[in-house]
Amino acid sequence: MGALTCACVVATGCGATETGARKEGPAPSASVRRSSTAAAPAIARDPRALATMVRRDSSVSQGVREDLTPCAGNDYPMATDTGDLTEGDGPDLVVNVTTCGDGLGVAAYVYRMVNGKYQNVFADERPPVYGSVEDGQLQIIHEVYKVDDPVSYPTGQESVLYAWRDGRFVQVSRSYADFGASTPTVRPEPTSTDPAPRPDSDPLDPDLPTPTASVAAAR
Repeated sequence: MGALTCACVVATGCGATETGARKEGPAPSASVRRSSTAAAPAIARDPRALATMVRRDSSVSQGVREDLTPCAGNDYPMATDTGDLTEGDGPDLVVNVTTCGDGLGVAAYVYRMVNGKYQNVFADERPPVYGSVEDGQLQIIHEVYKVDDPVSYPTGQESVLYAWRDGRFVQVSRSYADFGASTPTVRPEPTSTDPAPRPDSDPLDPDLPTPTASVAAAR
């Protein structure tokens, strides 16, 4: 699809290079599931602590870190999913940074727990992008646009599945759905066997507030 398509920040059109949790843009066509609060680790249930951890991650682009601020109150522009993707010491976190107004996916990351800390082991900062856990694998979805596509109508949707092998995510399947076809069907595409680049990230302490601090803050 190379020359045919351009996956970009649809709010500003193809060719835009700015990233971050901007507040404009159309609603995404792909839904991102929020993890069940019963099964999710504590940091997934604390938006402020999660946003703080992502902002402290030097492997996250400066634009995303600077724009990751509350939309209102303690409502941060993020969506999360959790699952066993990497056989770490606890559930892996899939963190989607989005826009405030409509949930447009700006970036997707996977954080793996090792010795009580989280390490960024996957990053996709090519919006519009959405990550989720699908049957023990990482699914990354991109909406795809031709240069002359209206922002509300992408040409199609690309879906990539990754599996964890030898300390990295490796692409195991790839498909593309052409929304312009009279009867859109998912079309498999060639799959790369090269591992996805692993971010140069140091383990991060989740820095969750203590129960005592939480009670004091509530007062």
